Amino acid sequence: MRFVFWFFLACSIPVTTTAAEISLRDAVTGQGLHGTLTYTLIDAPVAPQAKLIDRLLEEAPASHTVTVQGRTTLDLDRPTAVRAEVPGYHPLHTVLRPSPENQGWTLMLDPIEPATPPVATRADRLIVSGWVTDADQLVPVAGARVEIPDQRALTLSNPNGYFELEIDAPAIVDDVPEPLSLQISASGFSDWVQTDLLLGLGGYSVAVFLGGPSPDPGAHRQLGRVQAWPEAEPEGHLSQSRNDEPGDAPPASITVGFADEGCTALCGRPGCLNACSHSCVFSLETYVRRGLPDEWIASWNFDALAAGAVAYRSYGAWHAFNPLPEGSWDICSNACCQVNPPGTHVNTNSATAATPGLMLVRDGSIFRSEYSSQNNCLLGELSCTNQDLSCGDGFAGSPATGWPCLPDSVGQGRSCFGHGRGMSQWGNQLWTQASPPRSWRWQLDHYYNSLGQGTGMRTAVISQVLVIDALRVLPADAEPGSQVTLELDVRNLAAESHEHVLVGASLLRPPDPFIDDPANDQPAILPPGQSTVSRQFSIPADAAIGQYDVYVSLFIDVDQNGALTSADLRQQLLVANEALTVGSKLFHDRFEVEQEGSDLKP
Repeated sequence: MRFVFWFFLACSIPVTTTAAEISLRDAVTGQGLHGTLTYTLIDAPVAPQAKLIDRLLEEAPASHTVTVQGRTTLDLDRPTAVRAEVPGYHPLHTVLRPSPENQGWTLMLDPIEPATPPVATRADRLIVSGWVTDADQLVPVAGARVEIPDQRALTLSNPNGYFELEIDAPAIVDDVPEPLSLQISASGFSDWVQTDLLLGLGGYSVAVFLGGPSPDPGAHRQLGRVQAWPEAEPEGHLSQSRNDEPGDAPPASITVGFADEGCTALCGRPGCLNACSHSCVFSLETYVRRGLPDEWIASWNFDALAAGAVAYRSYGAWHAFNPLPEGSWDICSNACCQVNPPGTHVNTNSATAATPGLMLVRDGSIFRSEYSSQNNCLLGELSCTNQDLSCGDGFAGSPATGWPCLPDSVGQGRSCFGHGRGMSQWGNQLWTQASPPRSWRWQLDHYYNSLGQGTGMRTAVISQVLVIDALRVLPADAEPGSQVTLELDVRNLAAESHEHVLVGASLLRPPDPFIDDPANDQPAILPPGQSTVSRQFSIPADAAIGQYDVYVSLFIDVDQNGALTSADLRQQLLVANEALTVGSKLFHDRFEVEQEGSDLKP
C-alpha cells in the first residue's frame, strides 16, 4: 500500500478571517512576477499534491482567479487550495492555512528554463553570483556594491540586478572550507551581509533583498555555533489515507516559516530563536537546493551530498504531510527544524538533481528521516543532546528514542555532535573516503536500515518515484537470433527529470535460466509525469523455442557508469507472463506446426 495524499484529521480548524498579503516571486532571482492565483476555500487542510489541488479547483462550487502584479491581498477565513501560474514558470500548488500570527505568504515559482549559474573552470577558483532586488518594490537594483571582504573582491550589480565575482577558492582543512562573507550595499538601503559561507570551489548563487533583514549569522549546521537540534519525532502525528496506486508521490510544495517576506531571516518555534511571522512556499526540489549547502558542506564529495539530499527531502516532505496544526507553515527554517537560508551551490545542486523526488519510507509511509552532525556515541565538548550514549565509541544510535545501536566505524574517536538519531552527516563524508568508497544508496541503507538488518526506527527504505504502467513487446512473435523492441509506458512522480535511469530486461522460460542482454541495457532520461521509453532485446540464436516471460526494470544509475551494477537502485520490476513467443512457427513444446501438404504430425 502506497500513499498518494493525506487528509489532515487531527485538529479542528478555527475560523478566523485573515487579510493576508501574497507575493509571487522568481525562485532563482527573487524578483517579483506577474501571474494569476486560482483558489478555493476548503473545509479542512489537505496535502499539497498537484493532482488533488487541481481536482479541488475544478470541482469546487466557487473557485476564484485573481491577477497578481507582484503582490495581492486575500481575506481568508479557512484553509485555501491555491494554484499559482506565471507564463514561463512551473505552476505552484499549495494550501494556505491562515493564522493570526502569519503576516503573509511568498510563493516562489521555478522558471521552466532557468539560467545555468556560472561555475569556475579552474579547480582553485570560486564564482559567487546572484541577483540584487529591492525588497519592497520587487525590482532589480542596479549599481549595488557587491564585495567579499575576505578576498578584497568587488563588483557592481548590472541593470538586471545580476552580479558575478570570481575569487580564489577558500582553503579546505579537514573537510571544512575557510568561511567567507558576502556584503551588498546600495544608496538608500541598509547593508545586506551573509556570513559563515562554507563553499569551497565551484559556484555559489544567491538572491539578495535590499531593504530586508540579512541572513542569520552562524546558521550553518556544521560550524558548531548552533546549539539547537530538532526534537525526536512527535507521537500521534496526523492520519493518512492511502490507495493501491504504485509509487511514492512527493508533495508538490512545502511551506516554510521565515521572519521576513524575502525568505531570508530564519525563524523557529517560540523558545527556539524567534517565531515565524511569514510563510514561504517552495517546490520541494528548490527547498532541498536551498537547504543542503547549509546542513551539509558544499565541498564534500558527491555521494555524501546525494545521501544528504534524500534525507533532507524526506524530512521536509514528512512535515509537508504532517504540519503543525496551529501554524500556517509546515516546518521552520532554522536549526530547530532544517536550516534553509538563501543560496545554492553547484555541488549540492548536482546532488539534488541526481535524486529528485527520492525520500525514505517506512511501513508504507513517508519517513521523518532524522540526522545530525556526528552520531558517534562518545561524549566530548560539542553540543550533544543524545539521551542515550550506551552504544559506545564506534557506534551510532540512541536506543532511548527507538534508534538501535549501529556499528559505524568511521565515527570512532569523534565526539557526539547532535542527537544520535538517524544518519550521521560527517559519516556521509567519511564513508566516501573509506576503502572502497560507499555510494549514497549504501549510506542511506546503512544508516536507516542497517543494510537490511535494521530494527526499531532503523527500518526505512528508499522510496519509489519511477513507475512502469505498461509494457509492449514488438513484435510479440520472433525467431531465435532476431531482435525485439520493449516499449514501456512510465511515470516519473518527481517534479524534475531523472537523468540517470537504466532500463534493464531479461527473458525467462521456466525451468531454463534467465536470458539477459546487458549490451542493450538502455540509459534513459525520464521527464516529470508520463512518458514512453524503449530498448532493444537481442534473442540468442540458440534460444529454446517456446513462450517467454518478459522481465523489465527501471533502475537509477547510482554510480552513473551507464551499466547495470549491484550498486544501482531498482525502482520497479514488471513481469509480463508469456509475453514473447520465440519461434512463431513452432509450438512451445518444440514440435513443428503441421504444414499444409506435409505428412508430419504432432
